[in-house]
Amino acid sequence: MSGDSADPYDRYRDRTPASAELSERAKRVLPGGDTRSVTYHGPYPSFFTEASGATVTTADGETLLDFLNNYTQSVLGHAPEAPVEAACDRLQHGNDVAAPNEDIVELAERLVDRISSVEQVRFGNSGTEGTMNAIRGAMAWTERDRILKVEGGYHGTHDTVEVAVGDESAHEGIPDSVKKRVDAVPFNDTEALKNRFECAGEEYACFILEPIMGVGGMIPAEESYLETARDLTAAADSLLLFDEVMSFRLAPGGAQERYGVEPDLTALGKLIGGGLPIGAFGGREDVMSQFHPETGGLKHSGTFNGNPATMAAGAALLDQYDADRIEALNERGDRFRERLQGIGDVSDRPVRITGDGSLFQIHVTDEPVTDYESSTAGEPPLEDLFIRMRNDGILLAPRGMGNLSTAIEDEHTDTFLDAFEEAIDRIPEANSTTAV
Repeated sequence: MSGDSADPYDRYRDRTPASAELSERAKRVLPGGDTRSVTYHGPYPSFFTEASGATVTTADGETLLDFLNNYTQSVLGHAPEAPVEAACDRLQHGNDVAAPNEDIVELAERLVDRISSVEQVRFGNSGTEGTMNAIRGAMAWTERDRILKVEGGYHGTHDTVEVAVGDESAHEGIPDSVKKRVDAVPFNDTEALKNRFECAGEEYACFILEPIMGVGGMIPAEESYLETARDLTAAADSLLLFDEVMSFRLAPGGAQERYGVEPDLTALGKLIGGGLPIGAFGGREDVMSQFHPETGGLKHSGTFNGNPATMAAGAALLDQYDADRIEALNERGDRFRERLQGIGDVSDRPVRITGDGSLFQIHVTDEPVTDYESSTAGEPPLEDLFIRMRNDGILLAPRGMGNLSTAIEDEHTDTFLDAFEEAIDRIPEANSTTAV
């Protein structure tokens, strides 16, 4: 257990020789041995061989309880029967045709039916593509090229939204011309938002934000902040763009339904693909009509846009993830976060738990967490907590973020809480570091 006095990184190395060997092999052909920055951690990531329900099996033969769920994508757990069958059936009947098919219409209809602000939608292959094309649509609609975003807000890896994401030195390669047209405001600071719009509101094509700040610390927006954003963008003839790539799981119509504020445009991804790569953006019909192939001025294509197997899997997942299931998962998540905070309250370390519904983030602080500046996501103590939990068979993000799937049972949350209770008092102080 985490109470072992051995260095947690030494223990990790002892447990993962096959992953160490695969990592060295991977480094010869992949920079750093991986192709996805967020899945890397020191001293090297574990390689997985299969996943089912609430568990992941590693190349070292370990079985881990998965409280990360591919960063919220696997909301039904791994390899859920209906989406898997739908994708396989589509693949067996041909998938790579340069033409639309009914599966695309089926998934689009489900999204339009569920999200009241979305009248039309288009598909891509990642959340990055979703936010990129939504912003492009906003700039074309308003004939403006400046945008406003939240400090520390993550919306994928295209140039515009990589501005003001953490330490700027970590995002080299962004042209200065792009940086000059992107402004950022603190999250949940209504007065700062009002001041920003008073200064330059009529220059912004859109204000993009997550209703729940994911990478920045799984911090819910205050409803007054969202309502103010709605009022200010409308008054400035700017568009309000919600990134619901992570938060869509919180209600049939996403966090915008849960919080009662409707944007002009919405970006989607992750769970709506049923386990396959997907991105989407949608919103008002007049704005989306810019992408009409005959009458619109914006081109939007991609070999795998509307990939039928993805569309079929996504529709099958949404049929399974209905309002009753969402409510039950949110209630379980609320109880889980309450129990986590209860452990933190009696810990030797200051702990704050943020999140909503099935989403959670562990912070090592005794101050309220309301924005990127007050968040401790990704700080060294949480990386140490991650490796200790990982050694005890629990998978969460190295930055301390996690989420529940419908496959997670009470016995799984009990196991997590037991491991957390042991690990939290053994992590280093917030201002210390651990060598890996």
